[in-house]
Amino acid sequence: MWSLLGAELRLHYAAGFSCAPSAALLALVILLSLPAAQSNAVARDAADQSQTSDANQPDYNAGQSAYAAGRFVEALRIWRPLAESGDPRAAFGLGLLYDLGEGVGQDAAAAYVWYRTAAEAGVGPAEFNIAVMCDSGVGTARNAAEAAVWYARAAAHGIARAEYNLAQLYAAGDGVPRNLDVAKAWYAAAAAHGLSAASSKLASLRENRAAAAAPVLAKPALIPAVPVGPVVAPKLRPGEDTFVELSWVAPAQPVQASFFVQVVALDTASAPPIFTSYLNRSAILVRLPSTPAAYAWRVYTVAVSVTDYVPSAWSYFSVR
Repeated sequence: MWSLLGAELRLHYAAGFSCAPSAALLALVILLSLPAAQSNAVARDAADQSQTSDANQPDYNAGQSAYAAGRFVEALRIWRPLAESGDPRAAFGLGLLYDLGEGVGQDAAAAYVWYRTAAEAGVGPAEFNIAVMCDSGVGTARNAAEAAVWYARAAAHGIARAEYNLAQLYAAGDGVPRNLDVAKAWYAAAAAHGLSAASSKLASLRENRAAAAAPVLAKPALIPAVPVGPVVAPKLRPGEDTFVELSWVAPAQPVQASFFVQVVALDTASAPPIFTSYLNRSAILVRLPSTPAAYAWRVYTVAVSVTDYVPSAWSYFSVR
């Protein structure tokens, strides 16, 4: 279910970025199935956009400039020690080099390792690449359930192809329970982000759902969602907002349902709510206070047509 544009469905992003949805991330460049000459040209434009946002990281910027100019061996030399010391952007850069075979022999397994390092730091494009590799079995063993987790994390950043691919998994029941309502919600999100293929899928799914509409039950037995995020606790970064990706597996329900997400702080006696939101998708990006704290969160599955709901178990994380 992973193939949208063919075998090279990975998000190649060589621009500077932070781990939060900053202006640089909003200006991300998607390189899908592009010949090398085109890839370099787009990367060069992205590098120009990143200079001001990453001016405090001259070493990384030097690697970015080398990559944009097609000096891939130099980019490899600059990014490797940075990645090994924990820079997630450099880790993504190394993954990109190994993925495309630029400046180094093409090695999908090595690309997976470095993409995974960046993904676990909350880099949305790396999360998408990891999801596709888990979904397709390239660079790692195929694992549709793990692919769904990483698609959801990337989809929380608004990456359209992650939204589309997660919708496909829910529509097929591959790695997640088959849930056409959640599939429809993710197709709608991808369509809203400009993915024309999602619009076609959404129209077809709406027709099928209308034809197979289930009767309204007076007392449906709702099934609780299962929280699966955050996979890695977020970290405070000086001068940056702190975000956490919350996601959950959404079983099919006997009636149409939506979700209510609740996040509370645990460092005070009253456990005040930090965030609440209704949505019909299975992942969300939540902005947190930029201070160390412990949190608990859960998601309620809420019936749309009748008055009923069921909460998930509490899940916990901390920001340090």
